[in-house]
Amino acid sequence: MKECLVLLTKTYPFDKGEEFIENEVPQLAKAFDKVIIISTSTADKPIQTRKTPQNVSVYHISASKIRNGLPLAAAGLFPFTNFKGYCSADEREAIGHSIKKRMYLTYFIAKSELIYDEAVKILDSCGLKQYESITFYSYWFYDVALAALRLKKYCGTGLKRAVSRAHGYDLYASRNSANYLPMRSYILKYIDMVYPCSQNGSDYLINLYPCYGDKIQTAYLGTNDYGLSPEKKDRTFHIVSCCHIVPIKRVELLAQALTKMQNSGLKLKWSHFGGGDGLEPLKKYADESLGFMECYFSDEIKNTELMQYYQNNHVDLFVNTSSSEGLPVSIMEACSFGIPGIATDVGGTKEIIRDGETGYLLNADITAEELADKIKSVALLPDEKIQELRTNCRSLWMRDFCAEQNFAKFAQNIKPI
Repeated sequence: MKECLVLLTKTYPFDKGEEFIENEVPQLAKAFDKVIIISTSTADKPIQTRKTPQNVSVYHISASKIRNGLPLAAAGLFPFTNFKGYCSADEREAIGHSIKKRMYLTYFIAKSELIYDEAVKILDSCGLKQYESITFYSYWFYDVALAALRLKKYCGTGLKRAVSRAHGYDLYASRNSANYLPMRSYILKYIDMVYPCSQNGSDYLINLYPCYGDKIQTAYLGTNDYGLSPEKKDRTFHIVSCCHIVPIKRVELLAQALTKMQNSGLKLKWSHFGGGDGLEPLKKYADESLGFMECYFSDEIKNTELMQYYQNNHVDLFVNTSSSEGLPVSIMEACSFGIPGIATDVGGTKEIIRDGETGYLLNADITAEELADKIKSVALLPDEKIQELRTNCRSLWMRDFCAEQNFAKFAQNIKPI
């Protein structure tokens, strides 16, 4: 039986972003005869920055094309009552009398329809009829998931399936100012399966939509095996953080905590990986306030380069100060090298940072002073406890977050049979 997978992403494998998909695609390519990737929000002339296996074909839809088409697509939903049949009683109840939510729903449906139309144009030239089985896989539980449902209906093959992963912003309504995510009930009604990346995400979704509990199943992401972090060579306590610098990540909280460790008696080093609008202000803050310690800041970095850094440099502690998360791949990567972490207890983080076992959990509203105290307490742990943490990290990663085993299993699970 010839099997095909259509994967809808945002930008991968073009330009920057969605680096965590890189580990999954090779396993998908092994499981399916053909993989078609449609990147749904790229630059007008995107540059493919990641290599893909031979049986993977890559296409893109430019973000500007979708953006320019939104006014007309939105007008087509007038009079904004049943939204072409998308708006169920549950949806109307969720919207209530909020103009903001109604506008959000209009945007969401209009954008999804445009993505669907462009994807159909691409797939019409891909010879889908030669495949006896097709899976439409949305990487995000968002507008692309609605497009995946419509693509399943469009596809004429006998065996077909529509599935979606779910992560953070696309799962937790509290992550946006409207405290609302459109089309939850509709998508869950018609999709075959949704796979949150954490048990916390699954529990959240099942609690809201218990009648669709049989369609919700946790599927951890995973990272590749690059071995262990090198042994410690000097007294320097090396802290690493890794994220795109946006307000929700609160990297400035870590910087503020470090300023309070000037007289700790510790020799400190902080390495941060990841760019964003907040990078230059963070560098300036470090220049002004962290002159007593070594600081290194890297802009956006290729995942392979980050893994090489972990292979070649001893890291004592990984720190995540986010106010909201799904289940951070950055912590999985550190864990694979045997690097303990401290992180805020948000989303599914506690599924990998086991308090006292692989690191330490922090209250979401932790202060800079409290964070500084926690970092210092870890730095002063006995050598045997540090080694226990590092061993536990590696063991947990091997059991739950190994890319090869997780993605191979997932690839089989999303097939129509």
